Amino acid sequence: MVPVFDLVVNTVRIREGTLLISVSGELDLHSVGSLQSALDDAIDKTGEAVVVDLGEVTLVDSIALGALARASRRLRESTGSLAVAASNPDIVRAFEITSLDRVIPLATTVTEALERLRQPV
Repeated sequence: MVPVFDLVVNTVRIREGTLLISVSGELDLHSVGSLQSALDDAIDKTGEAVVVDLGEVTLVDSIALGALARASRRLRESTGSLAVAASNPDIVRAFEITSLDRVIPLATTVTEALERLRQPV
């Protein structure tokens, strides 16, 4: 039997107009609902800037990448922005393979992601 890793999603305001969503565990079809809810809440609350920290994520699938792409589009439509922090080479590779790194600013740390929010992709 394959162990199941519970997804943990936490949202905090790190400055005015900017929320940080920290995610840990496996981000896939079975757990993406938690991330989607956090993204929807963040967009409804701020509509400005959201950083998603995937530093503790061990797996990301295409469903989860799609949720991030939709959230990024919704934020851009309201003049907001989304950036992702990910240091796991497998997670970074998933963004590169799908060219999502060309749509969503991708950084290795939250600090760097915050800086990327201010720069065009």
